Amino acid sequence: MKGNRSLIKWCALLCALLLPGLTACSAPGHGMPEVTRGSTSTPEPEAVPELKGAVDNARLRNKTVKNYTVHASPVLENFYNLYNMEVERCDDPEYPYRMWIFGESTGDRANPDTGYDSIFHGRGRDIDHWEMWCGEQNGIDIWDTTMDPALWQPVLRRADKNYDSVHNGDPSVVYKDGRFYMAFSSVGFDERDGRTYIINNIMGAVSDDGIHWTKSEAPLLIWDREYIEGWEAGTPCPPSTGGYHRPSLMWDNAENKWKLWFDYYLPGTFLSMGYAVNNGDFMQSSHWQVIHAEETPQLKDWPNPEVCRIGDKYYAFSDAPGYGVSRGGAQNDRQLVIAVSDNGWDWRVLGRFLPESKEWGTHLPQTFIDTAQGGETKLYLFYSMTDQENLPRYVKANYLVIDAAELLKLEGE
Repeated sequence: MKGNRSLIKWCALLCALLLPGLTACSAPGHGMPEVTRGSTSTPEPEAVPELKGAVDNARLRNKTVKNYTVHASPVLENFYNLYNMEVERCDDPEYPYRMWIFGESTGDRANPDTGYDSIFHGRGRDIDHWEMWCGEQNGIDIWDTTMDPALWQPVLRRADKNYDSVHNGDPSVVYKDGRFYMAFSSVGFDERDGRTYIINNIMGAVSDDGIHWTKSEAPLLIWDREYIEGWEAGTPCPPSTGGYHRPSLMWDNAENKWKLWFDYYLPGTFLSMGYAVNNGDFMQSSHWQVIHAEETPQLKDWPNPEVCRIGDKYYAFSDAPGYGVSRGGAQNDRQLVIAVSDNGWDWRVLGRFLPESKEWGTHLPQTFIDTAQGGETKLYLFYSMTDQENLPRYVKANYLVIDAAELLKLEGE
């Protein structure tokens, strides 16, 4: 899960536990899920690079980035609570832009998905106008062009596994060789010794059209002690590290492998950023190797990580904490922060973005890289918006755009 809600959202989830009809605690599949093993052999483990230590301090986090443009008005709104707007380009000549966003489209108690997070899907001829998927009729996909969230239907929702029974969210999507690959956060409840525990993990899914998905048979990443030292429901935080969540997925063509950044709980920090790789089959959990986590985070206090690559530079974004209410309310206690790396694990913080007026908190950064405009590379940073009235719900989504050349200049400032 993401956003301005580490404790608040969990409280909402625990309330959902009490809703009539919730069967998460009695769901089949009790205990640690088996590692998914395919027909291909497990790749040899990679050597773990030693971290040099991030260049990160309060002064850097408070430097304000300039020379970017904010889209004039939100590109998605009218919904109850949706966020983490993930955009990817595909080969469809009519609708080349695809988008995924998660949460609750409406607050209608008659909706069976109310109280749970699900993933929704949109398509666009450009990145400013979206048609949202509303299900099928006689085998034909139905799309909403009127921004009526009551019509929208999830493309991914909770299942009957105790690690996947409450929440599907934080979609991170890569379009590769005509297929969509998604890493997403999953949450469930596990009953042990008469107590209920929250199970956090990262799952995978594949799709040929971005609508119909096949989930991985087990989590791609789950802390190896998630079922031993897990987070007991009703307590404010986990007892130790773990809780892998909020993935940022990348396919590295040069190195021919999957890379994935995520956040996790580490005592003494808000949420820290970890890193994993896969040199084999994306859907095989045994092919994933955690490189940095536990006591060796790449960046501390770096929730909701989003990582992209432009040329030979990696850029990481977060809605980092620590800003208090000086800008005008609790919705601004977390702000959009950027860091850069030459290798994907040693990071230097560059500054923060303040794209909206102080009325709005801007969280959950998601990137889209565009090289189609005259050969110039631009980075689009989508973000979700909340205000004091709606906190902690996210009620709008927008983006800013910055030239890649401007990103390079940030290192020299």
